[in-house]
Amino acid sequence: MNWLQVWNPAYLGGNTGYSRGVAIDWHYRFAYLLGVAGVDIDDVVDALLDWLAGQQRVWLRSTDSQYVVMWMRTASGSPVEILARIAGSDLYLVAGRALSGDRLNEFEKWEDTDE
Repeated sequence: MNWLQVWNPAYLGGNTGYSRGVAIDWHYRFAYLLGVAGVDIDDVVDALLDWLAGQQRVWLRSTDSQYVVMWMRTASGSPVEILARIAGSDLYLVAGRALSGDRLNEFEKWEDTDE
C-alpha cells in the first residue's frame, strides 16, 4: 500500500495553531485501474493535495455510507471521479475513472456555479 500524510491546518476551520494530519491511502490496484482508464495517479494525488490546501474545489457526492465519491479535475485538468472510504479523518482511495457522459455534463455545470 502507498501512504501519504498530509497536514491541513484549515481542517479545523482556519488558523487555530493546530494542524490535523489527513492520511490519503491507496492500493497499487487503484493506481493500475486509473492507468487503464487513462488517469495518472500522480495527477489525482496532486489534485487532492490542492483541495486539502484550499486551492481547488472538489464536488463531494454522498453515498449514504462510509464512502464518498469525489468529482474533480486532476492536476492536468482531466475530469475524474474517485471513490474513497472515510475512516475518521483519513481517506482510502478505492476506485476511480474519467468522468464522462451525463456525469461530466453535471460536473461542468457545477463548476460554473459558486457552490
